[in-house]
Amino acid sequence: MSRFTLALCVTPLLLTAACNVTKNPANDSATISIDQNKIDNAGDALLNEAAKATDVAANKIENAGPELENSAATIKERAGRVADKAEALGNRIETKVDRDKPADNTAHPANH
Repeated sequence: MSRFTLALCVTPLLLTAACNVTKNPANDSATISIDQNKIDNAGDALLNEAAKATDVAANKIENAGPELENSAATIKERAGRVADKAEALGNRIETKVDRDKPADNTAHPANH
């Protein structure tokens, strides 16, 4: 799970943690109050996590360009080697075929 997704999932829990519940057994009631400092602290923590996640994503995006260029160069180099080997193999086959051909006999006996 990414940090950003985690931060989104944890937000309701952090807001719930900022609530204070006081029970009054005398009149069977409860009072809910929200601690603004806890909300501010939780918000700051979430923003920090979101900033870290954004930095990680930005770094990955920035590094993707050079990685793709390196991959493309590697593929081009390998393709060149394969083409060279294919050409060399073609030349060897051609040489073998030329050697295995019967020699042309240009001298024909006279039909007179």
